[in-house]
Amino acid sequence: MLKILILDVDGVLTDGVKYYNPNGQVVLKTFCDKDWTAIKRFRAIGINVIFITGDPYNESILTNRNLPVIVNRGTGFHSDKLNYLPEILEQYRCTADEVAYIGDDIFDIGLLSTVKYAFCVANSPLMVQNFATVLSCKGGENVVMNFFDVAEQKGLIPTVPYDQIIDKIYELDIKETF
Repeated sequence: MLKILILDVDGVLTDGVKYYNPNGQVVLKTFCDKDWTAIKRFRAIGINVIFITGDPYNESILTNRNLPVIVNRGTGFHSDKLNYLPEILEQYRCTADEVAYIGDDIFDIGLLSTVKYAFCVANSPLMVQNFATVLSCKGGENVVMNFFDVAEQKGLIPTVPYDQIIDKIYELDIKETF
């Protein structure tokens, strides 16, 4: 059973497209709203959801949604996402066999090759697909919602009836700022 779901952001929650202003700063990305609901569903049934992203732009979005985020790249540094796994496992008292990761790019291969449940989006490079189970959806196309269904079908998470989790989902929802 899963205890933790770790997610990349760009190319997973988004389609990977970034819009820039004339100064070269990211000003716009699009996210699928159903993914935010799926994240709340995971959390409502006791699965911790953590983000590791290389784009500092995403930090405030995730913080506003009351979600834990690690930024592994910034001015003058870029650390492999795998470097953060030991700390995560210790903090949440679990093993890599209780972790799922969804990524989409070569920067995700370290984590994908280490956790038990490695997934990637359908439009990931072949090199990435060699390390993961390929989901049927592309990045930005309700990936987390799709994975929730896959995780239920594979028995990685419990199937919990709607009426038993909706109050918890609402409780998580009101803690978000967006």
